[in-house]
Amino acid sequence: MKKEKNPGRVFSALKWAALALHLLAFSCFVAGVSLIYCNSNFKKGFFWMDEEAYEDSPAFSSVLGEQVDELFDYIRYRDVFQSAGELDPDSDLFALSTGTGMEEIWTLNDVLEYAKEHGYSFDNDYHVIRDSSAPEGDGRTFPVTWRAYRRDQAITSPGDNFVSLDYMTREVLTCLGNFSRSNILFNTGSTNLLYRVSFEGRRLYTNNEALTSDIARSYGRYAIFSSSSLLPDNNLPVTPEDIVALIKDANTDTDDPEYEVIFAVDTKYPADDAFSRGREDYSRKRTIYYYGMLLTMAGGAFLLLTMAVMILMSGHTAPRQKEVTLLRFDRRMPERNVLLWAAVCIVLLFAADHTLLRLLHMVLPENTWVFAGKMLADVVIYLSALPLFFSLLRTFKAGLLWENSLMKQLAAAASAFAVDITFSRRFFIYFSCFALFNILAGILMAWLVCARKTLFSRVAVFVILIVVFIVDGWFCRKSMRKRGQSDRLVEAIQSLSSGTMAQLPLSEFEGREARLAATINNVNAGLQKALNDQVRSERMKAELITNVSHDIKTPLTSIINYVDLIKRAHPEDPKIQEYLAVLDQKSQHLKTLTEDLVEASKASTGNVQITAADIDFVELAYQTNGEFEERFAEKDLQLIANMPGDPIIIHADGQHLWRVLENLYNNAYKYAAPNSRVYVDLIREAGKARFTMKNISANPLNISPDELTERFVRGDVSRTTEGSGLGLSIAQSLTELQGGKFRIEIDGDYFKASVIFPVA
Repeated sequence: MKKEKNPGRVFSALKWAALALHLLAFSCFVAGVSLIYCNSNFKKGFFWMDEEAYEDSPAFSSVLGEQVDELFDYIRYRDVFQSAGELDPDSDLFALSTGTGMEEIWTLNDVLEYAKEHGYSFDNDYHVIRDSSAPEGDGRTFPVTWRAYRRDQAITSPGDNFVSLDYMTREVLTCLGNFSRSNILFNTGSTNLLYRVSFEGRRLYTNNEALTSDIARSYGRYAIFSSSSLLPDNNLPVTPEDIVALIKDANTDTDDPEYEVIFAVDTKYPADDAFSRGREDYSRKRTIYYYGMLLTMAGGAFLLLTMAVMILMSGHTAPRQKEVTLLRFDRRMPERNVLLWAAVCIVLLFAADHTLLRLLHMVLPENTWVFAGKMLADVVIYLSALPLFFSLLRTFKAGLLWENSLMKQLAAAASAFAVDITFSRRFFIYFSCFALFNILAGILMAWLVCARKTLFSRVAVFVILIVVFIVDGWFCRKSMRKRGQSDRLVEAIQSLSSGTMAQLPLSEFEGREARLAATINNVNAGLQKALNDQVRSERMKAELITNVSHDIKTPLTSIINYVDLIKRAHPEDPKIQEYLAVLDQKSQHLKTLTEDLVEASKASTGNVQITAADIDFVELAYQTNGEFEERFAEKDLQLIANMPGDPIIIHADGQHLWRVLENLYNNAYKYAAPNSRVYVDLIREAGKARFTMKNISANPLNISPDELTERFVRGDVSRTTEGSGLGLSIAQSLTELQGGKFRIEIDGDYFKASVIFPVA
């Protein structure tokens, strides 16, 4: 029976395989970077491997410079140590002052004898060695007056001129060893450098008698210098800058010699010397650089690929699983895990610096130790950060990274603090943080620019500028958003004061503004509820008035009809006739009151049909005056009318406008003081028709104009008249329903009512 595979186990194996491949790719990447960085051709880029030849490289120029320096040392030493092509033991090398005013001159033979007595000799490469069992010198020091092998003696302090015999012996032997080594190098066919140096046309130094300027140009690289020309003739990548100084130093006869110097390098490299070895080293470094580039690119690509695979698989135990499995470590506070990682990383870096780095020093050349230390630290940080990264990734996939973080708790505390803090104090805190951040960033950038003029400092300044730009932009956006929220609140309050009510979306506010927006919404809701209750109450009141008026109207009609029938019977009893008169008067008043109630209810609710047409306001006013002249005369009221001669046309409902004027005239008839005047004016002003009625009240007007237009309110609060208190209210409602304006002014007992309509 075939055993079925466990998907979870296979998936786990794939995760471990991805981790192993990732670590392998990381190793390749680190190896590639190390090969590139430790290469002397680092920073030349990728294309130098195909574009630059060895003869054009700084490595070739460096070897040539060293060879030229060594050649001129040989030329200078040859005149000191040799005579007729052989070592001259009698050549004077230096002089010591004995203190008696005389000079003690030391020859080459004297130095060699002293060297033998005190154990000095040469090794196979002509380096000075000394037998430790040989007797030491007496330690005395003497002032050196001159040296034949050193034309310009640099003395920085008086003590530099006092030396011992052992010091001078080692110095002379060192120069002699350098001369012997250079003599073998340049004159025995062991070099690819051909030279010809002549001074004053007499002194000649060469390792190729046939070398001329034309022959030198036939070689791969050449250089020709002459005292007769300021410009050198050469095809070198870099012309040696100190060649003239070397020529003058090598010539001890005159300060301004005539010379001709010819160098040529055979770029076929038949001899095994520094040039040929440099070419082999250059080729080897190029190959290493090439493999380093391949390892870096391949390792980096696989590093990213395996990282992407591990990111997708992290937190899951099976393919296509949506649920994220967390470890116990993942459920902790993320900031706590970061601090724990930092502590572990510091311990690992300390251990690596005192163990692995010491081992690397044993196998790596010294010039790579600094890089090795940095690379080892980077490797330790990266490998130790991998578990932390995937822990945070799993927490993020589970949606708990922010929920479990300390930052959320601090943000919640800051939000609660921002809700309770005053606006002025919050502005002070925000602005102080903003200013402090910019000041510190400016100081840091100034320090990086002035104190650390490196590529890293320039990059750091650029990064800081970007961060400052982002933070300042965020702060400006935050400030603008807060300002916008404040403006929204101001607009809401203004709308609320004007009667326009709208709920504010709380999701668009935060902090103290959110609390204030919620308060405004609550006030808005309370006012809306109160308004709805008031509208409902008014509606119920209007319905009650309408229903009651309708219910009263039917029996009232019967009463009026029966009173009329009794009056037609002509009863003879005077008392009965008196009673009938009272019944007739009261029933008619009750009928009028009932009709006013119905009309006031309809007018206040807008349940009135308006049939507007063009009306001559002047003619309507004259008709109304004619209707009430006799009635006004009953109370000795003098009607004084001021009417224009031309018509004033307005657009209104004639029936309802007549009712408005009728109510005003009735109001004057009922409440004007007897034996007084009633003024009626109709004028045209600024495109408006203004009708005005003025009179003096018979009773004190101890109420406001607004109260006077309310229903069931009369000017004579003692209720000595038979008015219903609805006339002015009906007039105002009907005027406004027709698009006009109704105004009342009171000044003591002075009463003024105005009806205003736009002229058609």
